[in-house]
Amino acid sequence: MSQTQTSTAGTKPGRTLSIIGAVLGVLALVVLPIVLGPIGAVLGFVAHSKGDKPFGLYVGIGSIVTTIVGMALGAALVMGMS
Repeated sequence: MSQTQTSTAGTKPGRTLSIIGAVLGVLALVVLPIVLGPIGAVLGFVAHSKGDKPFGLYVGIGSIVTTIVGMALGAALVMGMS
């Protein structure tokens, strides 16, 4: 009997989570930063714990930063309109 194995050559576990987290982090700059930023951070840190060591950590920290920047941009936009 032969066993079939799927190989994920060249990909790290958690890379998909890192990529989704990065996209959500970037979107947090302009759309719903209080929602998308923390989700991106959580996905980045989960990806980091699953083995995507450098990139997952960077995504988690970057999503936190983009959340803060997105909220600041939103506040500046609201203050500028009034």
